[in-house]
Amino acid sequence: PIAPIWTIETIKMSGETGTLVLVGAAIGLAGAGISAIFAVFHGKVMGQFKAYDLLRDEVAPMRGLVGAVVVVILGMLIPQTMFWGEYEFQTIATMSPASTLTHVWPTTGLFGFEMDTGFKAIIVAVCKLIAISFTVAGGYRGGFIFPFFATGAALGRALCSVFPWIPVPLACLSFAAGINVGITRTFLAT
Repeated sequence: PIAPIWTIETIKMSGETGTLVLVGAAIGLAGAGISAIFAVFHGKVMGQFKAYDLLRDEVAPMRGLVGAVVVVILGMLIPQTMFWGEYEFQTIATMSPASTLTHVWPTTGLFGFEMDTGFKAIIVAVCKLIAISFTVAGGYRGGFIFPFFATGAALGRALCSVFPWIPVPLACLSFAAGINVGITRTFLAT
């Protein structure tokens, strides 16, 4: 059946206002700024992979191992950085317990990290960006669109902890769209 994948909050937004449209646009621009910072960071990561001669096909297993080590360490410390399809977004956008991450084991990571504050949401977002970069640098298949959505959800939750009057769906989805537009350079398609 056709149905929404995510339910961010039980109270639906009552409708858009000019103010909310402008807030969403500003958040989207902030997301585009995050994507620019990510692009610089990822360029440096790729530069290191090149400096250590890990980009040649002959050393692809070593390249994959280096990428995997970083991603797995991040995932063991902060389980919300692990990814399996678009379902992670729900857990992050609603700040649900890590135990709802059904594709991660142990769901609490090594130290029981929970994304239950705005500061921890920023930690998830930054670590998620690092994980995306090393996944791509390691040569792993798959996309980056939905992982960037998860980053946007974390940043949206962080923003809502500072400005609680901003609707959670607006903050999460505006950040996610802004990051994706900035990375994919598809501003007319998003």
